Amino acid sequence: MIFPKNRWLILLQTALFAVLIAMAVVFFRERLLVDSGYYLLRMINHGWPWVEHQRYILVLSQLLPWLGVVFQLPMKVILLLYSLNHILFPLLIFYLSVKIYNKPVAGFVLLMFQTTTLVTGFFVPMFELYYAGSLLILFVSALYSAKSLTNNLILVISGFFIISSHPIGIVLLFMVLVVHFIKYKWEKAALYGVILALMLAMLLLKYFNASEYESGKTAVIISRFSEGKYNLAWLGNMLAFAFNNFLPVFLLAAGVWMAMIFNKSIKEAIICFAFFLIIFFLSALNTDSVIMSRYLEQVWFPLTVAAIMPLLIVENSVWIEKLKPLLILAFVLFFAFRVNLIREEGNRYTQRTEIMMKMISQARLINGQHFVINEKDLEIENVPGPNWSYPIESLLFSAESGPDAALTICTTEDYYFNDVYRELDGTNYIFWRIETEPHKGLNENYFRLQNGEYLQLMPGYDIY
Repeated sequence: MIFPKNRWLILLQTALFAVLIAMAVVFFRERLLVDSGYYLLRMINHGWPWVEHQRYILVLSQLLPWLGVVFQLPMKVILLLYSLNHILFPLLIFYLSVKIYNKPVAGFVLLMFQTTTLVTGFFVPMFELYYAGSLLILFVSALYSAKSLTNNLILVISGFFIISSHPIGIVLLFMVLVVHFIKYKWEKAALYGVILALMLAMLLLKYFNASEYESGKTAVIISRFSEGKYNLAWLGNMLAFAFNNFLPVFLLAAGVWMAMIFNKSIKEAIICFAFFLIIFFLSALNTDSVIMSRYLEQVWFPLTVAAIMPLLIVENSVWIEKLKPLLILAFVLFFAFRVNLIREEGNRYTQRTEIMMKMISQARLINGQHFVINEKDLEIENVPGPNWSYPIESLLFSAESGPDAALTICTTEDYYFNDVYRELDGTNYIFWRIETEPHKGLNENYFRLQNGEYLQLMPGYDIY
C-alpha cells in the first residue's frame, strides 16, 4: 500500500486537490491572463520552455504543454495541459513529501499556498514564486529527513530552482537553512556550503546580467529611499494594507509560532518571526498602490509562504492531536470559502473570455487575420476589460480551430502604445504592446498568419 499511515488525511487532501484540478479544467482559458499567456506563446513558438531574467524555475511551469507541443497535440489540449501543469506540480510535491518523507501535513500547506491569498492570482498560475513555494515544501521535507543520498540530490535540485525563482525565493530558502541550523548546528555543513554557493552564484549572475525589467525595479526602490518616501507614514499605510487584505496570513503565522513555542522551539519561532518581518518589508517595497490587484497578490505571496511553511517542522504533541479534528474542519471550511471566491472571480473572467470568442467569430467574417479594436467598446460593467495580453490570448484561442483559423486582436491602446504600430510592415504582428514579431517566427503547426495589414474590428450590438 502506498500510504499506509494517515490514510484518511491523504484521501481528504487528495479530494481537495481534485477540486483545484476541476477548477483548472473549467477555467483553462481564463488561466492565460497576462504573463501566463505570454510564456506559453513564447514556448510554443520557440519549441522549448521559455525563460527570462535567469528564472530557470519557469521551465517547470511549462513541462506538460511543452510535451504537448513536441507531440503536436491540438491547441485546446495544449491549453488544458498548461492549466493542469500548475496544479499537478504541487500535487506531485505532495505525493513525494508523503511517499518519501511521510509528511502528510505538506498537502495542507500546499493547498493553503494555492488559496489563502490568491483570487485573481489563480488565473496567472505560472508565477515563479508559486512554484518556488511548492519546491520549498519538498526541500524542507528532505532537509529534516535522514535519507542521505536521495535527499542530497533532491535538496540540490530543488534548491537551485528556488534560488533561480526570485530574490525573495533566496530569502525564503535562507530562512529554512537558519531555522535548521538552530537545532542541528553543523550536521549538514556540506549542504549549507553547496546551497550558499548556489545563492552567491545566482546573485552574481543577477548583478552582472540584470534585465532591464529587474534593473528598473531596483532603481525605483533606490530612488524612493533617497527621496525619503519610505517613512513611518508609508509603513503605517503598508501595515493597514496588509491587515486589510491578508489578515488570514497574520492569524496563521501567529498560530504556527504559538505551536512552536508550546513545543519548546522558541528560538526557531523567533527566527521565523524575524524572517516574516523581513518578507513583509520586502513585499512592501514592491507595493506601488494600496488598491488590491492580481500583481499585489503575487507581490505579497511570499508572506504566505513565510507564515505557513514552518508547519512542516512543528513536532506533533498531545494538544495538537486533541485539536486536530477541529483544525482540519476549520481548514476545510476556509478552503471552501477561498475556492468559492476564486470561482466567482473565474466566472467574471469567463464572461471576458466569451466576449473575446465573439470578437474572434466576428473577425472571421472579415477577410483578414490582424485586427484592432477600441478597448472602450469592450467595457462592460463587472467584466474585466482587455489588457496587454489580449493579442496573445486571441491568437491562442483562435488557433483552437486550426492553424489557418488563427488570428490576432489587439486594442487601440496596444496599437498606439509607444508607436509600436510604426514597426508593422505586413509581415509581422503585435506580440504585445511593446514588441512586434515576424510571421515566420510562429510555430506553423499552430499559427499560420498570412501577410496583411491591421483592420478595424467593430463589435456588434450583441457583444454580451
